[in-house]
Amino acid sequence: MRKSSVAKLKAKHVVIGLGKSGLSCVRFLKRLGCDVVVIDTRTQPPGKDQLKCEFSDVELYTGELDQFDLTKAQELVISPGISIRTPAIAKAIAAGVPYSGDVELFAKSVDAPVIAITGSNGKSTVVTMVGKALEALGYSVCVAGNIGVPVLDVLTEVENVDVWVLELSSFQLETTHSLRSKIAVNLNVTEDHMDRYDSLDDYAMAKQRIYEGCEAAVYWLKDHRSKPIQGVRTLLPFGGDTKAHGRFYVSEDDSAVMDGQRRVVGVDELHIKGAHNLLNVAACLTIVAEFSKQDYRNALVAIRAFPGLPHRCQWVGSVSGASWFNDSKGTNVGSTVAAIKGLSDGAKGRLMLIAGGDAKGADFTELKSALEGRVTKAVLFGRDAKILADALQGVAALSIVETMQQAVEMLKGEVKDGDVVLFSPACASFDQFKNYEDRGRQFVAAVCAEEGA
Repeated sequence: MRKSSVAKLKAKHVVIGLGKSGLSCVRFLKRLGCDVVVIDTRTQPPGKDQLKCEFSDVELYTGELDQFDLTKAQELVISPGISIRTPAIAKAIAAGVPYSGDVELFAKSVDAPVIAITGSNGKSTVVTMVGKALEALGYSVCVAGNIGVPVLDVLTEVENVDVWVLELSSFQLETTHSLRSKIAVNLNVTEDHMDRYDSLDDYAMAKQRIYEGCEAAVYWLKDHRSKPIQGVRTLLPFGGDTKAHGRFYVSEDDSAVMDGQRRVVGVDELHIKGAHNLLNVAACLTIVAEFSKQDYRNALVAIRAFPGLPHRCQWVGSVSGASWFNDSKGTNVGSTVAAIKGLSDGAKGRLMLIAGGDAKGADFTELKSALEGRVTKAVLFGRDAKILADALQGVAALSIVETMQQAVEMLKGEVKDGDVVLFSPACASFDQFKNYEDRGRQFVAAVCAEEGA
C-alpha cells in the first residue's frame, strides 16, 4: 500500500488478518452496514478469493503493518493470530483507536447466556463434553469459538439458543472487553506461546481476562494461575485431593470422579483415557451442575458416551504388537506431560514417545521430568528436534530423525507386544504441516501403512 493511499483508512473498520476469523468479521460488519477494509501481511492470505467473491467492494491491502497509518482507522478488528503489541497496532491503540476481535463483536450482540472456557490444555474436550452434557439435560446448545467454528458466523445462522459454550484462546481474550459470561472457566495454565508472551505470568494474565464481568468462575484448585485474581461472586474450584478439593474431583487412586464423598463415574466407564481426562470430567460436571442447578444424572449418560476428539490421545490401533496413540493436539509441554502421565499408568510394556516440531520458545524442563521413569525412548523430529534432544538428555534413549514418518518407521521396527507409542509433539506443527489436524492425519496414515488398516 502506498503512503498516499493511507488516508483511505479514515473512518473505516480495519480488519487486520484475513483467514477464517477475519472473513467472519467482514461478513458481520458488512451486515451492520460498516465501511470495511482488510489488511494482511501475507501476499496470498487464506480467504482472499472468498473475500473477492462475497464482497467485491471490500479492499484488501497486503504488506507489513508499519507501512499503514492505523491511527486513522475508526476501529481495528484484529484477528487472533496477530498480537496487539505489534508496533503499528500498539501505536494506534495508544492514540485512542478502539480495537476488538471477533469475540468482542459477538459479546456486544449475543443475548443468550455464555459459558466461556479457556486453558492451556483440554479446552476443546471440555467444551465439547459440556455441550453434549447440557444437550442431554434438554438445553439448546451452540458450541463455537476457537474449536473451529467462528462465533460470528454461527451467531447469524442459529436461533433459539439456550446457552453458548465458547472455547476461547488467550489470543482471542486479548481483544475481548465486553464478554459478561454466566460461567467463566480457566482449566489450567502451563507454558505455551512463549514466542508471543514475555513470560508465563504474562501469558497467565491474558488468560485472566476471561473472568472479567463473569457471574461464576470455575478453575483448577491445584493451579494458582488459573484462579481469578479479581473479585468474582461465585468461586467454583474443581479437582484437588482428599485434604482440599472442589465439589467434583478425582479420587486419590485416579479411578473415578467424585462428588463430595460419592463416586459418580469411574475411569473404566469412559471412552476417553488418561487421568487428565478424569480431571476434564470433573471440570465438566462443575460447569453443568452450576448452570443447570438440577440433577445431572442424564448428563452423566452423555459424558460416559463421549468418544473423545480426534488427535487428542486418540487410539489409532494395535500395530506391530504395540498400541499407538495420536495426540497431535499436544502442541505444548503441558499437554504432552498430561498425555504421558495419563498413558504410562496403564501401559503393560514400554512407553515410547514421538515428539518435535516448532518449539515456540518453550522450556522443556517439565517434559524432562515427565519422561523420567515413564518413557523408555523418545524419537524426535522437525525443526527444533535438536533443542528437544538437548533438553531431554539423560532421562531416556533419544533418536533424531527428519520427519514424523521416519520416527514411525523406526519404532515399528523396535516395539514389542504390550508397548505403547504416544505421538504427542509438545510443539506446534507449522514447520512441516498445515496444522495439527494435518499432522495427526499423516501420523495415522503412517502408522496404518502396509498394515492393511
